[in-house]
Amino acid sequence: MSENSKPLLDQAFAALLSDDDAKVLGALAYVQERGDARAIYPLLHALAKTNDRARQQKILSLLFEVKVSDAPAELARALDEPALRSVRKSVIATFWNAGLDASPYTDKLIACAVEGSAEEIFECLTVLENQEVLSEKAVLRGIKEISAAISKNTDEYKGAMLGSLLVELKARVGKD
Repeated sequence: MSENSKPLLDQAFAALLSDDDAKVLGALAYVQERGDARAIYPLLHALAKTNDRARQQKILSLLFEVKVSDAPAELARALDEPALRSVRKSVIATFWNAGLDASPYTDKLIACAVEGSAEEIFECLTVLENQEVLSEKAVLRGIKEISAAISKNTDEYKGAMLGSLLVELKARVGKD
């Protein structure tokens, strides 16, 4: 990216948070055309801020198409951001939808599953089961964490989702 386009991209990122639909649509088009991994955070913040379904869909379609090399690290970083907690399910879904390598973030995804909603667990399960290789150490740690979470869980649906994730992780290391 040229140095001249950085200020324009920064302006587009700022416009993503505007209440003016025309500004947001223009910014989304610009980010789609010229964005890089730096666009992930502003897009996620815009997603968290808006209740407009069309705007949400446009942002998600951009995220689900992201193919830049730094995208997995940016998404993993976003999982820890309190201001993005409301869109964490979408952050997790982006790994799978964009076909990104989430294996380095196995521990983080399992932590999200343990503390998250049933929907977040489902997204984590989808991401992890579609990774070709997962770290055996991370999987073994995950088995312990999820087993502990299941024993403390009181929500039937969440418990079932945690159980499905546990089965997937155990299969990865040849445990029953």
